Amino acid sequence: MPETSLPDLACEITAGAVRLAAATAAWLRLVAEFDRREGWHAHGIVSCAHWLAWQCGMAPGTAREHVRVARALADLPLLSAAFAEGRLSYSKVRALTRVAEAETEQMLLDLAIEATASQVERVVRAWRRSDRVDDVTVAVKQQFQHWWDDDGMLVVRMRLGPDDGADFLAAVESRAEAAARRDRSAAKREAVGGVPPGRDDHAESPEREEIACARERTAARRCAAVAGLARAGHHLDRRPGDPPRREVVVHVDAAVLADDAAAGQAYLENGPALHASQVRRMLCGATVVAMLERDREVLGVGRSRRLATRPQRRALLRRDGGCARPGCTETRIERLHAHHMRHWLFGGGTDIDNLVLLCDVDHGQVHDQDLVMSRRAGRLVVLTPDGRRVWGAADAAFVEGVAGAGSGSDTVGGAFVGVAPIDELAARRPTVDVDGRAAAGEPSEAAAGDLTGLLFPGGAPGLTSAMHVNGERMDLAHVVWVLLANRDLQRRLAAEARGRPLQAA
Repeated sequence: MPETSLPDLACEITAGAVRLAAATAAWLRLVAEFDRREGWHAHGIVSCAHWLAWQCGMAPGTAREHVRVARALADLPLLSAAFAEGRLSYSKVRALTRVAEAETEQMLLDLAIEATASQVERVVRAWRRSDRVDDVTVAVKQQFQHWWDDDGMLVVRMRLGPDDGADFLAAVESRAEAAARRDRSAAKREAVGGVPPGRDDHAESPEREEIACARERTAARRCAAVAGLARAGHHLDRRPGDPPRREVVVHVDAAVLADDAAAGQAYLENGPALHASQVRRMLCGATVVAMLERDREVLGVGRSRRLATRPQRRALLRRDGGCARPGCTETRIERLHAHHMRHWLFGGGTDIDNLVLLCDVDHGQVHDQDLVMSRRAGRLVVLTPDGRRVWGAADAAFVEGVAGAGSGSDTVGGAFVGVAPIDELAARRPTVDVDGRAAAGEPSEAAAGDLTGLLFPGGAPGLTSAMHVNGERMDLAHVVWVLLANRDLQRRLAAEARGRPLQAA
C-alpha cells in the first residue's frame, strides 16, 4: 500500500476532527434525550452521569461534564447547530456552555468561530471571574480532591471560598515564615568566614542558583506547614459521637521488615509503595493493624460474631477495593458496610466468603429492594425478587468494541446481562460465562482505520474539510469587557421590552 503524502495526511486529520465534532454532537443529543426520559434510572444508578460512567468508559467527572454540555445545548440552538455542522469543536462548546445564554449565544458563537480553543477557554475564564460570585455559587463550587502521583507523592487540589481560603493561606504562611526565621537564625550561627552555607563561589551563576534554592526552600516550608496544620488539628474539636479517627494503614510483609533485600511488598493502603526503612520509622509511633493472608483466604470467624471485625473489614477492602457494585467509586472504609449475602439470622456466617462491602446508598438499596446476592467464580451476582439481573458489568459495550457496536437490544445477553435498560428480562437462566465476555470476532472494515465508517455507519453527512479558525492575537481584557457590556445591553433591552426596566446590579 503506497504511503499517504503529508498534505493528504494533514487533510485527513483536519477532516477527521470535523467528523469527530459532528459525531460528538449527535452523541450528546442522544445523551440529552436519554437524560430527559430518565432512561438511566435503574438499581443503584442516581443520575445520567452515573450511568455513563458505568457503561461508557468515562471517569465520573468526565461523564458529569458531558451531561452538563448535553443539557446546556438543548437550550442553545445556534451553538448546537454549529456543533452538529462541524464548525465548532467539543473543546470550544464545552467552554461556551459554561456562560452562554439566549441573549449572548450569537456573539459567543461569532467569537468561537474566529478564535482558537485556547482563546475561547481564556475568555470564558475571564468572563466568569468578572461576574459577581454569590454565596450559593461558592458553596456549590467548593471542592477537595487528592491523589497519589506516579512518583509516590500526594497531590491535593482544593477550591475554597474567599474567607476560608484567606484563613488557610494565612495559617500556612505564618508557619512557613516561622520556619524561615528559625532557618535564618541557624544559618547565621553556622556561618563561617562570612560565606553563607550552601553558597558555591565557583558556581557558574551564583545569583540564579541562590534564587532557585530560595524557591525550593519556600515550597518545602509551605508543604511542611500544611502537614503541621493537619497533625495539629487531628486531635482538636473532638466531640462525643464523632466517627473514629482515620488510620494510616500500611501493608507490609514480615520478611521485608526484617531484611530490606527480602522478597515482598510494603505499601500504603490506596497509596504508593514504601521502602522498608520508611515502614519501620512509621511503626515507631503507629498503631499496627495486623492482616494475615494466604491465597486471599483470611479471617473466618464463623457464627461466633454477627458484625465483621475490623481486621475482616480491612481484608474485605483489600479484596473488593471498595463498594462492590460495579461503577461505584466509594473506597473510604468508614463509609462501607460489611453486608451478609446470606443473612446472619438465616444461618449466614460472618465469614469473608459470605460478606461483601457496600457503601451507604447501595447497602440501603439491597435491604429496601430485597436484592439477592451471591458469588459465582469470584464474581458478584445480584438478582431482584422477580429474578432480573442487576448491577451488571461496567463498560459492557467495550467488551466487543466496534464489532458489537450498533447491534441494538434485539439480542440481550453476553456482556450486557444486568445492564438496565438494555437487559430487562426476568427469571432468565444465564447462557454465557459468568464474566459475561464474548469471544472476539473478526475486526470490521470500519475498525481497520476508516474514520468516516467508524463515526457514521449510516453514511457521512455533508461536512467541511476543516474548521475555520482565525486565531489572531487579542486583548483579553478588552474582549471580555465588550462581551459583558453587550450582554448587559441585551438584558436591559429585553427587560424594557417586557415593560420592566432592569435594575442595576
